[in-house]
Amino acid sequence: MYAPDSPDLTATSSVVAGEDGVWLTDLAATPRLNRAMRDWTRSFFTALNGYGIDAVAAFSTELKDGDTSVDAGIAQRGPDGDPILLPTPSLQTNFSPTSTAFWRQVHADCAAVMSDAGIQPYLQMGEVQWWYFPNDGTDPPDRPPYSGMPYYDDYTTTQFEATYGRPMHVFLDNTADPADFPDEANFLASLLGAYTDNIIAYVLTSHPTARFEVLYPFDVNQSSFNKAVNFPASSWTPATLTCLKTEGLGFTFTKRLDASEEGIDLGAVLGFPAAQRSHLVGLGDSTASWLKEARIASGKGFESVVLFALDQFCLIGYPVPMPASPRRAIRFRP
Repeated sequence: MYAPDSPDLTATSSVVAGEDGVWLTDLAATPRLNRAMRDWTRSFFTALNGYGIDAVAAFSTELKDGDTSVDAGIAQRGPDGDPILLPTPSLQTNFSPTSTAFWRQVHADCAAVMSDAGIQPYLQMGEVQWWYFPNDGTDPPDRPPYSGMPYYDDYTTTQFEATYGRPMHVFLDNTADPADFPDEANFLASLLGAYTDNIIAYVLTSHPTARFEVLYPFDVNQSSFNKAVNFPASSWTPATLTCLKTEGLGFTFTKRLDASEEGIDLGAVLGFPAAQRSHLVGLGDSTASWLKEARIASGKGFESVVLFALDQFCLIGYPVPMPASPRRAIRFRP
């Protein structure tokens, strides 16, 4: 307070301590991408286009402020109904019509932004899969467990029972043999395929020249059951996708170059020619095998090799162009 006839100035606070509210994504907002994101992304893509650089925009099924309630209907859930919350932090969303309606508009909004920037829309359905573990994937002992695998939201369980006339088997972990549960494996993969099919068809109605790719993280899909439910082979084909992108960050950072190369070759087995394959490499320090991994993928004539991520690349300060292999051929005469 300040009194005009007094030389003294007294400050008082009227601020009352409070708590941050609960923020939830508006699943019905149109456009789904807010103004700040649209403006920044358009500017970024416009700059890339000015340099003649093509670009892909990626969306996974992780939602930072996703509504975990049963009524919202978008959460992947364990057998006990627990929502699959990841340490990113985010909610892992499911493949119900409600979730699909939200995400397909996200992709369509981004296609419009890319088109405005002068780039032919190219959309990646990122880690669009059933969550891989019966826990959040962090290192023990801080790894909080879920009640089991994430296949038990209301839509999925209801549709399975309507299709097969029985409840879905309760999978507590990802070690089941899919041959022992063919109904479950086929059904779960079909929901994933229908989800991406729906997004592609929706975007093509407004952007008929849009391109699409999926990201397949082979390091977290090593179990037979994960492989069965997380790659819908009838939907993810060379005829449907512009590109199949693989990545295996876990193998890169644990220096398992042989395992990385097996993942790099995955697309060939599935019928994707080199021109329709890409590989994402996680940047690391000089002790990791990321540069060799990038060279292997590049040597196979892939559409692209992606170094993840730009901020790490810039902060570390790696030189460009990337250094060539120091190997050289030497011929010895007897």
